[in-house]
Amino acid sequence: MTKINRKRWLVALTVLIVATLACATNTPVAQIATPRPTRTPISTFTPTPIPPTPTPRPTDTNTPIFTPTPIPTDTPVFTATPLPSATPVPTDTPVPATNTPIPPAAPPPTNTPAPTPTPVPVANSVVATPTNPPDPDTPPGDYKLDNEEFDNNCAHVAAIGRVINRSGDDPVQYVTIEVTGDEDGFKGPYTAKTDKDGYYTVVISVLTEEIDGVEFKAKIIGPNVKTESYKWEVSDDCHDGDAIQIMELEWERRDL
Repeated sequence: MTKINRKRWLVALTVLIVATLACATNTPVAQIATPRPTRTPISTFTPTPIPPTPTPRPTDTNTPIFTPTPIPTDTPVFTATPLPSATPVPTDTPVPATNTPIPPAAPPPTNTPAPTPTPVPVANSVVATPTNPPDPDTPPGDYKLDNEEFDNNCAHVAAIGRVINRSGDDPVQYVTIEVTGDEDGFKGPYTAKTDKDGYYTVVISVLTEEIDGVEFKAKIIGPNVKTESYKWEVSDDCHDGDAIQIMELEWERRDL
């Protein structure tokens, strides 16, 4: 056999073997089932019947026999205590007769002078009460207005200011300023005097609605005094910038 034929034979043999295996593989083979293990039979449970609960018998209850309450006997009738007999009223005892003479009447008293009453001490204070001398009058002179200003005040209505000498600008003390109103209740007069520094304050009233629109006039009064007066009107609106509650007047004193 040549070398080529040998190869062909081997190839043919290989093909035959492969075909045989292929056919053998596709042939169905009967499968044998694997036997299952035998189960242990479960024991049958037979329930034991529960005996019925016996019904309890009611015990005999001894019901007490009602005993009637004895009826009380009749209450004895109250016997009134006899009143004591009235005590006889004693008769008037006769006054025994006596022969005792009645004493003579006392003689009338003579006129005895009445005792002199003790004088009551007068309660005098140990400390003497000093009496302040009145302030001097306004110094004489011709008083002229030097400046007028006004201000708001929600508490009082007043006139304030100062008095000075024109010659030296020194203050003038004891000058009396008088303010009067033109309506009832505010006519015054309201007065004040300057202090040692020449200042004065004339308090007219507290701020009320009744004072709204009242016109006041201020002037200096005193003997040998020449002055000019100033008038203004008061308003009760203390928040109005043009309203007047406080009037400030400054005066100058000149020789007559």
